[in-house]
Amino acid sequence: MSLSPEEIEANWKKFRSLISKLGDRSQTALNLVDSLGERLCLCPASSRTQYHNAFPGGLVDHSLRVLGNALKLTNAFDWELPKDSLIIGTLFHDLGKVGNESADYYIQQNDGWRADKLGEEYKHNDELPYMTVPERGVYLCNHFGLKLTHDETLAIRLNDGWILNENKPYCLKEPLLAHVVMTADYIATMQEGGKFP
Repeated sequence: MSLSPEEIEANWKKFRSLISKLGDRSQTALNLVDSLGERLCLCPASSRTQYHNAFPGGLVDHSLRVLGNALKLTNAFDWELPKDSLIIGTLFHDLGKVGNESADYYIQQNDGWRADKLGEEYKHNDELPYMTVPERGVYLCNHFGLKLTHDETLAIRLNDGWILNENKPYCLKEPLLAHVVMTADYIATMQEGGKFP
């Protein structure tokens, strides 16, 4: 799968429009998004074709799908979460995949064998200082001055679920927002991989 330039542009406009609805944090969040600009707009959601959305614009497309799933979950269970927290938690859950403030996390795979045989469209930029994707997402928010609530911080940090050892201490102690983002992210990943309708 891939996105046309028109689809990438439409997703980007929708993404920015949602970010502009964060109340008194809107301008700071827009500054973050606009500073990352094209790097965020064209960032893939993963590195390999057998994963999900490993194509330009894949991250924004994925993040919008996570928000859609989160809204379905909260509506289905009649859960009330602050709108701005839901937007931040979902649209920024994988923000760290962009990289840091000046360098990309995903770079084009230049090894033809790895691209052909392993489906690696991208590779991780080894020149970036090591940081997990969730921690880098929180770092980017902090770097650009976007203040996160406790629940938003944990929604970003825990989005990869309990499969990760570093997340296990939070199991059954996470705030509702973190659980919603984690579940919506999992569903979106399965949808993009063709495993869920």
